[in-house]
Amino acid sequence: MKITVPDTSAARAEVARQVRSTPPLPAWIFTGEGWDRYVRTEFEPPDLQDCAPAGLKVSEDDDDPRVAYHRHLLMVSNDFLEDSLLRARRTFGVNGNRYEGLLDMVIDGPAGTGKTFLLRAIGRDLQQRVEKHFRDRIPVVHITAPHDPDSKLNWVWEIASFLALTPEPKSAAEARQSRRIQDLTLPVHTVMQRMQTRLLLVDDIQRVSPAQLGPILHYFDYLRTRLGIATIFCGTGSADIVHAARAGIDRRDDALWSAHQRLRPKATKAQINEDVAKERAVRSLLPVTWVDPLPYSKDNQAPLMTVLKGYEKNLRMRKKSKDVLTRHAAYLYGRTGGYFLYLSQLICQAATDAILDGTEDITYEHLAAVRVGREEVLPSY
Repeated sequence: MKITVPDTSAARAEVARQVRSTPPLPAWIFTGEGWDRYVRTEFEPPDLQDCAPAGLKVSEDDDDPRVAYHRHLLMVSNDFLEDSLLRARRTFGVNGNRYEGLLDMVIDGPAGTGKTFLLRAIGRDLQQRVEKHFRDRIPVVHITAPHDPDSKLNWVWEIASFLALTPEPKSAAEARQSRRIQDLTLPVHTVMQRMQTRLLLVDDIQRVSPAQLGPILHYFDYLRTRLGIATIFCGTGSADIVHAARAGIDRRDDALWSAHQRLRPKATKAQINEDVAKERAVRSLLPVTWVDPLPYSKDNQAPLMTVLKGYEKNLRMRKKSKDVLTRHAAYLYGRTGGYFLYLSQLICQAATDAILDGTEDITYEHLAAVRVGREEVLPSY
């Protein structure tokens, strides 16, 4: 068998393009139609020639594409995102050529750091690569943890909703009636098998306890074993939640004790306890991608500056200063703590205000006027 090693630099360039061209998220991304639109849309900044002429007052009600664009700026490619996507490519590339031993993954970190973006970027990258060869498949299914995660049927219903298998109410009156959740396990299994689904994205794991997640993990195991579908779990605390759920349903502690008894039949109870304790110290049995806030200090300014320069490049304003954002780096970090959620909100709102008031450049006054959270701090005495 001939093996071709891909050019690492070419792969990184393609990953960077993927990140830069990711479109704004549609509200219906948890449906197959919305997800496909998200995957297949290549988003580009508007050309100034297609926007309102210079000097013309722009209002929120106008059709100037810059207003809509600056409300959701393109994500900025950076080393962390590119490395994470390349690692995911390797993992799922190996998964695609194995009959057993497929790896799931976990994305964890504080809220507002960009975990969901990374989750969807991985799914988007995989589906785009599949669609280069096949357009009649559903390689990726994206769900969120159900509002009531205690029942397996609710988890299956989330998948069925994505696959358009859930029956819609025929009238408003029927929609208001309480309905018993149908067991759609067989239709879901049949569609994913025929459409060769390979990846299940599960977001908002932080809303689920280990006891609630445990039973559904056996269903995900079944999908992986029977259909070759790997799962990515995403959410704040997801590494600990998934690990605790897995340890519970697999009776891991009992199994570890029994295994070490067999491995060291002459060992004392204390020695076996020590061996088991070493195994239990492992925090996650799955590979974890930790997504943290951007760091910024006197000795480590590069990560934040790279992101700010990327945002500067994406801005579309007629009088934009060369260092419109980087000159405010310390202030922006102080306001946002390096969290992408607050940083993007602050920049987007300030940029929109600068266009609407005709300034066409982001000033300190624009930034100071925006409230995105984190403004209220505990008093010190």
